[in-house]
Amino acid sequence: MDMAENQFPIKVWLSPCRKRFLCTCILGGLGRLNQGIKGCIENEKGKKMSYKPTRYLLAAIVSFWVGMAGIAQAVTINASATISTATLTINAVTDLDFGTIVVTGISEILIDASAAVAPVASTVNLGTASITVAGTSGLVQVTSPVDATVDITYSVVGDSGGTDVLDDSAGTPNTMGFTAANMRAYSTGGGTIPGTLALTANTPADVHVGGLLQIGASQTPGTYGGVITVNVVY
Repeated sequence: MDMAENQFPIKVWLSPCRKRFLCTCILGGLGRLNQGIKGCIENEKGKKMSYKPTRYLLAAIVSFWVGMAGIAQAVTINASATISTATLTINAVTDLDFGTIVVTGISEILIDASAAVAPVASTVNLGTASITVAGTSGLVQVTSPVDATVDITYSVVGDSGGTDVLDDSAGTPNTMGFTAANMRAYSTGGGTIPGTLALTANTPADVHVGGLLQIGASQTPGTYGGVITVNVVY
């Protein structure tokens, strides 16, 4: 069992003195390490042995821990990001139509689509007008490639270029009042400036367009029209 290397018996580590050796190392530090090992060797063999191998062991221990400290390595990785533009798609599905109206005095025709989930018919909001052919709300669909909340604004220009009116395109156009404010109030997102709409990625969302049309007491008969712009912005 007395295997030796450089005349230092391995059996020293298995001797009954190993506890004393460890305590000596911990309490006494490196200054007493050699004495602890030397004592273990003397008690094990019953005689004094060469002390030089102890220094070899210390050198080996110190070299081992110094070597461990040099094991750390460094590595690098690349970082990148790709930015793409989220583009809204907007499609006109149904035109806004107030219907066919018989007028006998000042009147207002209302299509309230502010909370609509389906087409809304026109109704008489004020006055003595009669609706002989019902109108319907307009519909625009908006699609986004990502979840988003968008702002919606509305504007209207009459066929002859006037703002906030519908007109009959006559040489001197006859007009009916149809303001962007009255359109916004009765359309999707109504009640705020701008209106808002929550979109789910790649799912068309409906924007229902309504409004309040103001008819004069002696409104000239004819077909009145204009162009509505629904502007949707991230």
